[in-house]
Amino acid sequence: MFSEHYRQPISELSVMAYAEDLADLTAEQLDAACKEARRTSEFMPVSATIRAAHEKMRATGTIYLGPPMLNYTEMLTPEEREEAIKECAKFKAAIQKHFDPKKPTLPKLKKIPLSATPLSIEEQKAELRRKGFLK
Repeated sequence: MFSEHYRQPISELSVMAYAEDLADLTAEQLDAACKEARRTSEFMPVSATIRAAHEKMRATGTIYLGPPMLNYTEMLTPEEREEAIKECAKFKAAIQKHFDPKKPTLPKLKKIPLSATPLSIEEQKAELRRKGFLK
């Protein structure tokens, strides 16, 4: 991505150096540090720049740890749970009546009757030659 973004080729040796220098970072940490380095560096970042971006993010606590966990402040009562199950059963029944397991879901294809052409094989060949399909 750096090669494309900064419009500079990267050699295989450079990739090996990046891999060796940044091997201790997890995939998530490396991805976040590379994004931060790309946002803040005018020139193609070297391993030290990526590591500095990682350290900066770690110090400020801006490392992305995934989506925040949902906090359920109110729990459902057993009565509410039973009511929700009944409501779901109504929806399921309404949906199921549109689907009959005995009926195929795809329409049957029409059979096209094959009819013999009125032309002989030699006449068909001549027609194909005229159209440029045969020599």
